[in-house]
Amino acid sequence: MFRIAILLLAAAIFATAQEVEVRRHDQDGVRLAQSGELPAAIEQFRAALHLDPNYVDSWYHLGLAYDQGRNTDEAMAAFEEALRMRPDYLEARYMLADCCRKRGDFTGELGLLADVVKRAPEFAEAHYNYGLALKNREQVQQAVEELRTAVKLSPGNPKYLLALGIALADVDKTEAVAVLRDALRRGGNSADGHYNLGLALATDGEETGAVQEFHRALELNPGHAPALRALGVTLMHQGKFEESAAALRRALEVAPNDAEAANNLGAVQLRLKDVPAAIKTLERAVQLNLNLIKAHASLAQAYQRAGRSADARREGERLAALTAEQRSRGRAMVLVESAKQQANAGQTAAAIATLHKAIEASPNFADAHFQLGRLIRDSGRDPEEAITSFRHVLRLDPERADAHYEIGVTLERNGRKADALEEYRIAVEMAPCHVQAKAALGRAALEAKQWSTARAQFRGVLALQPKNADAKSGFDRAVSSEAKP
Repeated sequence: MFRIAILLLAAAIFATAQEVEVRRHDQDGVRLAQSGELPAAIEQFRAALHLDPNYVDSWYHLGLAYDQGRNTDEAMAAFEEALRMRPDYLEARYMLADCCRKRGDFTGELGLLADVVKRAPEFAEAHYNYGLALKNREQVQQAVEELRTAVKLSPGNPKYLLALGIALADVDKTEAVAVLRDALRRGGNSADGHYNLGLALATDGEETGAVQEFHRALELNPGHAPALRALGVTLMHQGKFEESAAALRRALEVAPNDAEAANNLGAVQLRLKDVPAAIKTLERAVQLNLNLIKAHASLAQAYQRAGRSADARREGERLAALTAEQRSRGRAMVLVESAKQQANAGQTAAAIATLHKAIEASPNFADAHFQLGRLIRDSGRDPEEAITSFRHVLRLDPERADAHYEIGVTLERNGRKADALEEYRIAVEMAPCHVQAKAALGRAALEAKQWSTARAQFRGVLALQPKNADAKSGFDRAVSSEAKP
């Protein structure tokens, strides 16, 4: 009995000493990271985790160090590990959202930030970033609500006020002007602040005030290309064509690929009756953006003035084609929404027919091909026909991770598991927070005995969906299989 007591006491002392050592490594890592010594900091966090792989704070701090060093993939892995072990680790969830944004997975970012603001309604910065993410996805009303919340939680914060003012410009110009002025008064005296106030004033009909704000923006940042372009456009509306042309030329010097600036400069040159210069500038605009309808319209006019009738006729035909395509795209969007309603009502054949009409109206509308591929596959028709639709989506929009995922699903259902695994891998690489793709890749990797891949994917799923029993089972199986000799 005495011997057992001594052994237990020794174990307790050893455990306490190990915990102290783990904390020491972690604290040293934090100190090094704060000093900018990232490799050394990472080494300390790794040392802590070598002693105790379940020390969650070191996983989080490791993620911060990798993120600070712009190693986003390693940062994501560390944050996911922290969340797998502690699902309520809010800071890790917030940083994982930021990593999704950096990797271009904006849908993943939105989902994580929505969860963060729900769990921490007093977290002002999370509301701010969620508002920005919503604004970028053109969900303006909800973005305004989130940014109002951020301002309410942190009154007078110029950064939050500026973002709210920019979002309000799409909703209420008068309030946008008031909020943007408040942002500038409270310390947000930046080129961006004056530029956005100028935009709000210009769209609210206050062109004189807008010009003043654009000039103030350029005093702070003479190379602010958007302010130069906006100044040029506003001066054009005021009939000050020489000043407008000067501002727009400067905008193109700063941003040579700005098709809008080129188009506006060409329009001003037409007003100044400098037709040769207008033709040269407008040709540049359409080269920069072949779909810029107004540039084709102005170029056709310039050719006509120069007596180049054949060129004017050609541009007129291009203009007509682009205008018709724009109308057709609108019709196709309506048809796709109708097809979704038909599919939800179980009217699969009718939905497929409607999608074919959408594609006939606008052959390059990627979402019509995407929805058609899903319906064809799920209705039991030829899987190759479905894959063809998804491949067409990728030709139109190579960044569609969801198309790769759907191809993977189709291939897997038809026994082509190795090919499916590769499609899932591409989908996850493109959208690292795509839960369904991560889960599918985890399952496929598990079946292929690619244990480390399976473990990483299930870990990611658990970070996003802590109660996912299938992911927990898959993770445990991958870990145990990986540990076997």
